[in-house]
Amino acid sequence: MATKKTRIILRILLVIVLLVIITGGTALYLYKSKATTITSDYYLRIGNDDNIASLALKLEKECGLKYPSVFIKVAERMNLQRWMKKGRYQLTPNMTITDVVRLFRSGRSQTVNLVVRGMTDVQQFAENCGNKLEPDTDAFLYLLNDTAYLDSMGFNLKTVFALPLPDTYNVFWHTEPDELMQRLKKEYDKYWNDNRKALALQCGLTPIEVSTLASIVCKETNQVDEMPIVAGMYLNRLRMGMPLQADPTIKFALNQPLLKRVLKIHLTVESPYNTYKYNGLPPGPICIPSKQAIEAVLHFTEHNYIFMCAREDFSGYHNFTVSYNEHLLNAKRYQAALDRRGIQ
Repeated sequence: MATKKTRIILRILLVIVLLVIITGGTALYLYKSKATTITSDYYLRIGNDDNIASLALKLEKECGLKYPSVFIKVAERMNLQRWMKKGRYQLTPNMTITDVVRLFRSGRSQTVNLVVRGMTDVQQFAENCGNKLEPDTDAFLYLLNDTAYLDSMGFNLKTVFALPLPDTYNVFWHTEPDELMQRLKKEYDKYWNDNRKALALQCGLTPIEVSTLASIVCKETNQVDEMPIVAGMYLNRLRMGMPLQADPTIKFALNQPLLKRVLKIHLTVESPYNTYKYNGLPPGPICIPSKQAIEAVLHFTEHNYIFMCAREDFSGYHNFTVSYNEHLLNAKRYQAALDRRGIQ
């Protein structure tokens, strides 16, 4: 009888052991196996309103999370809710559930390379930011049109494009508009050191005016080695009180950046950016100027040129002259070249 009772107890113990082994093995398998079905790196975004349950749902929907209930249990045991921060996180194909939870706990959200260059209006800049970062385009537009905010930073609606220096900025995906603007201001202040401010003063310009002229220079020529010559020519005109007569400002005033040929009718546009009609610099930059163009203004070439005309060989370079009659001949050759190509 005792032997039979012993056998029963042993069988019960064996079943318990087997259950423990099976359960433990299953748990170990679930913890150590791939958590998702992704086959390449995937960037998952966590927002302010996310919690463990919503995150499990997001992982299941976007990454094919295999065991949502296990993820929730592991996340709760590891106190994920307390440490979870919004951001953009990089998941890799072989991550286990524990790896995923640890990633979110670490707060090591991925950054974004925000490329800032070449924009010609605030809308483009805001869209570029809105497409790359969590805040949408409207959030950036709102701040860029806040006159009090811009004034606190030393800019206005017309001069704000002097603030962002062209570069690739590595920022967190969840960077807010104000945080980005403060970052840009920090880089601006660092760039405009005492030496560059002194060079601007020698040009008879403020840093914002340097950026304004540089925006015209970089729209006039793509040839970096020619930029200091172009800058010197415009500075000569400013000193003489002569209109800049810069075609890029006409295109900006007309909101026709792709205009191939500036005609007399275009020169009648009523705008403070019409440098054929109004002397001096326009109210602000017509684009985000390149650093090469800014440096070209600060280190302009000293010469007597007051006229320039694109070369008829379409090389991207210009013919410069002191003589108006010679300038007319250069212009005639260029107009003829446009006609031959059928450019209207």
